[in-house]
Amino acid sequence: MKLFKKKDVLGIFHELGILISAIGFIMMIPVFVGMYFNEPVYYFFYPSIVVVIFGILINKFTKPISIKLKHAMVVSALAWLFASLIGAVPFYLGIPHFGYIDGVFESMSAWTTTGFTLINNVEALPHTLQFWRSLEQWVGGIGVLVMVINILSKTGASAYYRAEAREEKILPSTSSTVKKIWQIYLLYTSIGISLLYLSGLSLWEAVNICMCGISTGGMSISNSSFPYNNFAKIVMILIMAIGGIVSFAVHHKILTGRWIDDIQTKVAIPIIIVASLILVISSNINPIDAIFTVVSAMTSTGYSTVNISNLSNASIAILIIVMMIGGSTGTTTGGIKLIRLAIMAKSFYYKLKEAIYPHNAVIYKKLGNNPLTPNLIIDAYIVGFIYVLHYIFGALCFISLGYDPFKSLFESVSLVANIGLSVNIVNYDLNPMGKLLGIFSMWVGRLEIIPVYVLIILPMILKIKEKKR
Repeated sequence: MKLFKKKDVLGIFHELGILISAIGFIMMIPVFVGMYFNEPVYYFFYPSIVVVIFGILINKFTKPISIKLKHAMVVSALAWLFASLIGAVPFYLGIPHFGYIDGVFESMSAWTTTGFTLINNVEALPHTLQFWRSLEQWVGGIGVLVMVINILSKTGASAYYRAEAREEKILPSTSSTVKKIWQIYLLYTSIGISLLYLSGLSLWEAVNICMCGISTGGMSISNSSFPYNNFAKIVMILIMAIGGIVSFAVHHKILTGRWIDDIQTKVAIPIIIVASLILVISSNINPIDAIFTVVSAMTSTGYSTVNISNLSNASIAILIIVMMIGGSTGTTTGGIKLIRLAIMAKSFYYKLKEAIYPHNAVIYKKLGNNPLTPNLIIDAYIVGFIYVLHYIFGALCFISLGYDPFKSLFESVSLVANIGLSVNIVNYDLNPMGKLLGIFSMWVGRLEIIPVYVLIILPMILKIKEKKR
């Protein structure tokens, strides 16, 4: 029995055609920004037209299929890759001396809401390219796939939702869940822009900074990342927490007057307090900057108000741990996730109880009000393990390129967990192999690794099957 037939491949490209066209339409939005600021728009307008037509043609000459999980995994991985390949074109055409690989890195960093940049002078960019980075992050925050999932729901789009590790439902159907997520996302974006504007930012700054903050992306229109006053820092701490610590399901319940006990928020708060205290004590920075940095690291936003390279080793070490963990499931953040940390800690606690209690004792394993099943525990440890493997692999690659081991680990974790905080390894002068490593790391991290390996391994399996025949 073939795992993938011709109709499976055509069906996958049928769905990708819709996604590619959607990306083309999104690429048209900066054209209006360019018209307003009287800037060139050719590097958006013409690629957008080509991409939309290409997507429509792919969709027209292929047929839909009943989407299964294996299809969803492949579509997820390819969608993020194609989005980055397409999104790279304006950077390549619009920035002098910027190679296409540089453009793919910048675009992958934006779509995956990582926040690393290879651009030396962000402030010198035209408004169109500044806005394009922010728009990619804002849309990427809840996923290109989630954005159009209501269109695909008739072909089993719930599988796409699972492929991005966002299983937590708000409403019974997938399409209604996504619509509600968009409503919440737009509401918080509007509130965030208003508060940042009131804190003293210009409207242009408030729009771009909020879009990159609520998406936990962290790209900036300033060379100094976040060079704003304390009130703006407090507002951004709240925006980052909304985007990366409190899940959309919890937001929905709060906005409908139903406060709930969220275990992920409970886990996050003590981590933020302890980590912030370590930064204050070991690096002698003020409490607001310490909290800002820790929340930025946990939520995978990557905004910075301090020079990370100047922090003490203890501070950098605690930030590495916080980045490894990441934020909550059902949010825009990256990393292993708080819920998995809670599952692993609780399973360890029950393992100790089993060792202490009599052999015939019945121990009811729970996490909050829910049963702690073996499948949940296994999933948490497997995902955690493969994340750690990628953290170490990336670090070894950077070390082989001649970088400091401690800084290499920091940069690798920041890439795989889609953080964007940097100790200055990732920059325009980075070795091309390092840039390709960064692209791959951000890609696998955004999709929680498994969908990308399904895409990579599947052709190998098919080839082996063909040889056996």
